[in-house]
Amino acid sequence: MIQHIPFNAVQSAVYQLLSNGQTVPVYDKIPTGTEAFPYIWLGEFHDANIDDNKTGTMHNVSQQIDIWSHAGGKKEINGILDDVTTLVTKYQLSLRGYKQIGTAHIALCQALGERYEDKTSAYHGILLIEYKLEQLGG
Repeated sequence: MIQHIPFNAVQSAVYQLLSNGQTVPVYDKIPTGTEAFPYIWLGEFHDANIDDNKTGTMHNVSQQIDIWSHAGGKKEINGILDDVTTLVTKYQLSLRGYKQIGTAHIALCQALGERYEDKTSAYHGILLIEYKLEQLGG
């Protein structure tokens, strides 16, 4: 079987799931710094081929979700982290060329406070979501 990288399929499916499932804007491009807070950015990807044989290819894909908030406390960032976690663990991704196997796994969840030179601050939430995927067709 010819092996493919599932990044575009996963990025599109995660973008659709998050955009349709909650109200915080979702971006799949590098933020410019002019986006209104709060917002979600689809960040770093990793893929590890876990099984490749004549009948199929399996992938472990990790998708990092970055969430940004200017709220004065952690309540907003924690709520958005919880909403995103609920969406990705409750619903299967609608993928082209791949099938999600099982439920998404949250490998990491954290909320950080950041302060900048211009004396502004923001909260940065990070989710690392792992998916097991089967590549379909050739």
